[in-house]
Amino acid sequence: MIVRCIQIISPATGEVVTDHPSIRVGAEYPVLEVLTTANRVLLRIPELLDTTEYRDSPGLWDAAMFTVVSSRMPSCWVAELGDGRLTLAPREWQRVGFWDDYFDVVPAAVDEYDRLRAAILADS
Repeated sequence: MIVRCIQIISPATGEVVTDHPSIRVGAEYPVLEVLTTANRVLLRIPELLDTTEYRDSPGLWDAAMFTVVSSRMPSCWVAELGDGRLTLAPREWQRVGFWDDYFDVVPAAVDEYDRLRAAILADS
């Protein structure tokens, strides 16, 4: 799935802003994960940490920021229902603690992320 950013909603305030260092209006992004709750739909998309470090830092962004460019769903996504939310993502990413391990740079989690991100991009 590919989306195009049409507006930026600040993760901190929930208000529409003109710019953000991690995302750009008009840019297209692959969707790595979809997370829905009763009140929100969030998309996990890859972003850069800063201009000098290129390790992927996938963030969660409000789906209202985007329009769908390609609705093709990655073949590695599975649906998980629990804790009042529905998640579409690779099964490996849905285990408790995966994202903590990834952001703590646990090698197995980083390798899993890199492998599955490549699969998602290939399906996009």
